[in-house]
Amino acid sequence: MSYFKSKFLEQASHNRLLKSLWQLVPYSMRFHVYQRFSLISNDTKHLINKMEKLTKVLIEIFEKEPDLVAGIEKKEEVLKFLKKNKLAHPSPEFLEIWLQKDSGAESVFNFNGAIFPRLSNDDLESFQPMFPDTFLFSLFFNDNYSSTMVERLESLMHEGPYGYTSGNFDVTVKADDTVIDAGAWVGDFSAYAAARGASAYAFEPSQTVFNELQKTAALNNNRGGGGIYPVNKGLGDADGELELFVSDFSEISTGGTILKSESNSKGTSEKIKITTLDNFVHEQNLKKVDFIKADIEGAERDMLKGARGVLKDFAPKLALCTYHLPDDPQVLESLIKDANPKYRVKQISKKLFASVNDG
Repeated sequence: MSYFKSKFLEQASHNRLLKSLWQLVPYSMRFHVYQRFSLISNDTKHLINKMEKLTKVLIEIFEKEPDLVAGIEKKEEVLKFLKKNKLAHPSPEFLEIWLQKDSGAESVFNFNGAIFPRLSNDDLESFQPMFPDTFLFSLFFNDNYSSTMVERLESLMHEGPYGYTSGNFDVTVKADDTVIDAGAWVGDFSAYAAARGASAYAFEPSQTVFNELQKTAALNNNRGGGGIYPVNKGLGDADGELELFVSDFSEISTGGTILKSESNSKGTSEKIKITTLDNFVHEQNLKKVDFIKADIEGAERDMLKGARGVLKDFAPKLALCTYHLPDDPQVLESLIKDANPKYRVKQISKKLFASVNDG
C-alpha cells in the first residue's frame, strides 16, 4: 500500500489535477506524509532545520531584546505566530498577519508597504521559507541591516538578506534609488525596493513567471514613491537567446537554470532573451544606477561582465548571491574590482556586498 501512496505523491508533484487535490489536504497532514514516505530531500530537511532554529532565535530577541523590535507593526501577533509555527511551515496565522484586502476585492500580502500577490498554497510553501531573505529585516527590525544583526542571523536564513551596513559601508536601498533587480522572480525584492521609494527595473526572463511579476508591478505602482518596471529578459555578457529550464515543482518556480543540454522531463525549457546591463542602461537612457541585486542561478558573473560600464561610471551598491557556483565568491569579487578598483567588498556565507561610496 505504501508503494501506491508513494507513487500518488510522486505524480501529485507533476500532474495539475492531482496537485490541486493534494493542496486541499491541510499542510500539517501533507508534511507528515512527506516525512512518513521519505519524500523530503536532504536540502529541504536542512532548510526546515535552519528555519526552526531561526524561529527560536527570533523568539528570544522578541522576549529578551525588545529594543531591537521596538515599533514594528503587529508585534504581539508576530510573536504569537512564531511561537505557534515554524517559519518553514505555511500557516493560517501567516495569512492573518500579512494578507489584506486590496482596494478591490483581491487579497494581497502587505509586507511593510511592499505589496505582493496572493500565492497559491503550492507556491506559498515554496515562498514562505524564503520570505525572510527579502522581508525579515524590514518587518522585524525596521531595516536594521547592521553587520551585527546580519551576521547573527544570516546563517539561519535560506540565502541571507540583501542589505548590509558597517560604519560608512552601506549597501541598502534608499529613496529615489534606481535599482536593478536581476532574477526578479515575481517581484518580491522589487516590491520591497518600491516601498522604500526606489524605482526597480525587474529582470525576469521566464514568460510564465514574468506574467506574475507584472501583477506585482501593477499592485505597487501608482502608490506614490517608487515603482516597478518589469523587463522580460535576462542579464548576461552579450545580447542573444538562451534556453532556460523551469522546474514544474510549482506554478511559479522559484528558480531556473540556463541549459546547455536537453531539458529534464519533469520540467520545461523555454527560449529566453538576454541583454547586457550596459546596453540596457544605454537604450533606456538611464542617468544613474544606484543598486544591483542579483540572484540568477550562477549567471551573476556573466551579468557583471556585461555591466563593466555601469560599474565604472555609476558604481552602484551591489548585493549578489555567491552560492550557485563553488568559485563565485572569488570570481565575482575579482570581476567587480577589475571593473572598478574603488569598490570595497564584504562577504557573508551566501552573499557578496560591494560599495564605493563610503561617505
